[in-house]
Amino acid sequence: MHKPHMSEEKLVTPEEFPFPFTPYSIQLDFMKHLYRTLEEGKLGIFESPTGTGKSLSLICGALRWLSDHEDRIRRQLRTAIAQLDAVANNNDDGGDFDWLTQQAQHVQVTQQRYQLQQRLDKILRSDQKLEQLRKRREKKLELRSENSAQATKQRDVGDEPPEADTDLENDADILLEECCDTDNTQDSDPEPEEEEEENYRGVKIYFCSRTHSQLAQFVGEVQRSPYAQNIRLVSLASRQNYCINKTVQKLKSLSLINERCTDLQRRKKGQVTVTDSSGKAVKKSRGSSGCPYLQPRAVEGLRDEALLEVQDVEQLVTVGRQLSACPYYGSRAAVGDAQVVVVPYNTLLHKNTRKACGINLEGSVVVIDEAHNLLDTISHIHSAEVTGHQLTHAYSQLNQYQDRYRSRFSAANLLYLGQVIFVVGRLIRMLGGKPGCSPVDSSLKGVDTKLYTLAEFVLSAEIDNMNLYKLVKFCDSSKIAQKLHGFAERYHPAVAVNSAIKREQEKKGIMAFLREISVGNVSAPKQDTAPAASAPEPILSNNPLLSVLGFMEALTNHCSDGRVVCSRKATVGCGTLKFLLLNPASHFSSIVKEARAVVVAGGTMQPLDEFRVQLFKSAGGTDERLTEFSCGHVIPPENILPIALAAGPSGKQLDFSYQARTMLAMLNELGRILTNVCNVIPAGVVCFFPSYEYEKLVFEHWEKNGVISKLEIKKKVFREPKRSGLVDKVLHEYAACIGRPGSSGAIMFSVVGGKLSEGLNFNDDLGRCVIVVGMPYPNIKSPELQEKMNYLNANVGPAAGQEHYENLCMKAVNQSIGRAVRHKNDYAAVLLLDHRYARPHTRAALPGWIRASLTSHAKFSPAFACLNKFFAARKPK
Repeated sequence: MHKPHMSEEKLVTPEEFPFPFTPYSIQLDFMKHLYRTLEEGKLGIFESPTGTGKSLSLICGALRWLSDHEDRIRRQLRTAIAQLDAVANNNDDGGDFDWLTQQAQHVQVTQQRYQLQQRLDKILRSDQKLEQLRKRREKKLELRSENSAQATKQRDVGDEPPEADTDLENDADILLEECCDTDNTQDSDPEPEEEEEENYRGVKIYFCSRTHSQLAQFVGEVQRSPYAQNIRLVSLASRQNYCINKTVQKLKSLSLINERCTDLQRRKKGQVTVTDSSGKAVKKSRGSSGCPYLQPRAVEGLRDEALLEVQDVEQLVTVGRQLSACPYYGSRAAVGDAQVVVVPYNTLLHKNTRKACGINLEGSVVVIDEAHNLLDTISHIHSAEVTGHQLTHAYSQLNQYQDRYRSRFSAANLLYLGQVIFVVGRLIRMLGGKPGCSPVDSSLKGVDTKLYTLAEFVLSAEIDNMNLYKLVKFCDSSKIAQKLHGFAERYHPAVAVNSAIKREQEKKGIMAFLREISVGNVSAPKQDTAPAASAPEPILSNNPLLSVLGFMEALTNHCSDGRVVCSRKATVGCGTLKFLLLNPASHFSSIVKEARAVVVAGGTMQPLDEFRVQLFKSAGGTDERLTEFSCGHVIPPENILPIALAAGPSGKQLDFSYQARTMLAMLNELGRILTNVCNVIPAGVVCFFPSYEYEKLVFEHWEKNGVISKLEIKKKVFREPKRSGLVDKVLHEYAACIGRPGSSGAIMFSVVGGKLSEGLNFNDDLGRCVIVVGMPYPNIKSPELQEKMNYLNANVGPAAGQEHYENLCMKAVNQSIGRAVRHKNDYAAVLLLDHRYARPHTRAALPGWIRASLTSHAKFSPAFACLNKFFAARKPK
């Protein structure tokens, strides 16, 4: 229905914003610019160095606009209704108009007023509903503590309901869902629109960040903000983070948790199994109760709790346990009535995941924090890889599944299932195998790596006559991945990898059968000598078809947007097919077009041109819609000492390029630098190396020549662990060593782009100096990087590929630099060890607050003197 026109009232940017304390001038400027960006519906690039209160500025600026906008909507509706009432009264008074004209005007005015009143009533009903929920919650608070323990205990007994006998008998729960006509894509949309008409859906702010810990920090900032009591915020997360069913949690793997969750729901739906002649249910399948935490009333109660109080993921899980309600579905149910939705990257940036979570970006605001690697993140999310092991397992399972239930499938399902099997077989051939082969069979095409365009790949695979769009839609609507997993799990170990081969042997003639026997005799000794390697292959802890379907979906991208890397190995199972997305803007364009405003923010967003050209403009944004904001650091310039050092104590030029960095002279010179600077730098030093391999090489060399022993005299040496589970332990020991009375400090050997280079704070004594060794350029000979550079040269500009290569390096350096100096009274030195940091274009890629104070030194002595003076002036007296 056409909505009547309302005159748009422009909001004036306020001079003051609600803030927990008096904001710095740069925070006030940030909030003002953000307010204007949201009001004018622009695409904003915001850069605010870490430690400047970026998150709080985003929260207070955006929520002030949202509050003002909602007040404006109510005000405009009431004003428009009053104006229409005045028009109607004037018409009733009569005049020079004839009766027919008056009636036409009266009908038009009445219709417009009715529509406006409907919109206002929805808003008022929503307000009334929330007020009722608040009152109801207050009454229940006292009762909850008494009843929750007993209810939880009772529900936990049924955590893992036994299998239903009748389901096992007829396998109805693992048969394909009946697919609709895949050409008819327009008949499935009207329902959501009708539902949207029933409930008020105002403008939402979708806040997105990279990790769950960063999102939890953001929610914590909201809880401390002036808006904590008046904002409806909900955090979305995966089942792995939200599941409270202990039997499902034990699975640990995300894909297995997802599958078990859907299995439990399928059990619940399949409870009624026996009916009488009239169709009335007379018997229910024994024990088929599904997940005990998915009771509608309990989930609704948790939804209300999520809307009434700002909670992060862990807090909502705690409430979910108290109410015996699923936090995953409770949070999703709350999205419709929420004002702020907090989501991880993967949820917001993937269109199908957005749809599954009920996220509608139309007219909403999208804020993406920690966006410095946004382009790479989008590429990674939409890239896909499938291995030969997964293809051969999926092919075998699909064939056995088809054979077992062939007579029970509809003609359409049987047709599409056959096409899926055909495509999987062709993909196996691309890796040098034959459909139905074992993953340990030798590749018939040898060992090589080849790069294809999408058009070349589908032609080479001979699947160009397949409608992959239809197949992907069929796989989604029929839920084939979940059904096949249920089939393999139920009949394991009968579902064997090589059963397809055996079936083919039975169909062949005597001569072919003898040839197969001969081949089997030749390969038999290999299986006998390595039973441990071959035996587990049929046992899958995951659903192999999921990766296959992900790759098939990737093949539906625009031909120019991606490439396929086919890596053939000695055996079919070790080969891989990988889709690389070269144009991340193609998957960001829907966000740019649908959202009212999009803001990308980060501590270091340089170079801004990358976001301007490769992200927003390539996604359909215009120059008029783009806006940028960059502010300085709250740190006084005298509290930061950045030095680009070109030579060591012996005068050796510092060249940590890939060709020169392993030379003994370079390793020894680096050891002399660290030994010297650790004598004058107090407390903690964080030293970043280009890679884990190089850090290991340096450490082992220094252990042999005594540098580590010299460093240990002044500072205890710690090393960044490769295993994520050990990071917290090492950081705790590092901090404890520095904080020990009488300690001279510690030094942490870290890796650029590693676990300690992003998202962690080395503030105050934890990071009085950050040292970056060399420039961490990626491997330029990588086929993937070469193709990306060629794509940029062809589509953005002749020098865009080289700029991308430089940016990959400098963005990693900038993130490492930002680990220190986290607040106004903090101070630290930054040492950039490589003669290449003196190059003008390299300096230009550094953050503005570093660039303004950066000094380049061709010799070690002047740099060391500056360092000594800097810390001597800050020694406690």
